[in-house]
Amino acid sequence: MTKYKVIVFDIDGTLLPFGVDELTPRTKEMFEKLKANGFINVLCSGRDIFTVGKQIHNPYVDYFVGANGTFILDLKTNEYVFEKTINYEDYKKFHKFAKEHKLSFSFVGNKWGYYNELFDIDHWFYKPFKKSFISVDEFEKHNDKNYLITISSKTPHDVALELTKYFEKEKMDMWVLAEWNGGLFISAKGITKATALETLAKMLNCSLDEMVAFGDSENDVEMLSAVGLGIAMGNGEDVTKASAKEICLPVTEDGPYFKLREKGFYY
Repeated sequence: MTKYKVIVFDIDGTLLPFGVDELTPRTKEMFEKLKANGFINVLCSGRDIFTVGKQIHNPYVDYFVGANGTFILDLKTNEYVFEKTINYEDYKKFHKFAKEHKLSFSFVGNKWGYYNELFDIDHWFYKPFKKSFISVDEFEKHNDKNYLITISSKTPHDVALELTKYFEKEKMDMWVLAEWNGGLFISAKGITKATALETLAKMLNCSLDEMVAFGDSENDVEMLSAVGLGIAMGNGEDVTKASAKEICLPVTEDGPYFKLREKGFYY
């Protein structure tokens, strides 16, 4: 009998190829079989409540750890059971920096998503959800929260270094959570997918060792390192594969489905 209780999945590049929003029949079957065998299913993604779309309406998924670990949504009760947001005063300092350095950015609350005038809201990732996004100038009016800032940049590492210096200089409770080749994520300091999963584990009265997680990107590294069985996608980044205990087939070949079947989670 397996020691694992919780199965965690990143979404983009793990459950869905980039630009695709429909799970394959095998992946749908995977969730149903896991639930039938008593496992708790968790989505753990950089996506938020707006951009996650129909994935959180999967009846076999129990929790959504969103915006790279800045909140946990119980999908059975629709309650936020954990959240760590960016302080408003820190956001104002960031906004000043972004204006001065002409940074393109968006961020998400739980009422709206927001974007500045430089941000491409018609990018393939955001376009289907653009009705849920409004100007950053509207933020103050809505008494909203700020979970995660996404910066689009062709030189993300350079921007990350500059922002890190700025956050330290201004003594802000913010950090660069992760980078990728098209930008970076900014959150409250100390937040990762792994820290959120640790919080969830305590709520579920289990340990990180009793979790299995699948991921493909740099923002999955801490998660794959922290859980009992971290599995990187065959299409994953090298740094992600290096942090994992095992590697599965790529997302286009239903990697999680076959890996979990191979290891006896279902047949």
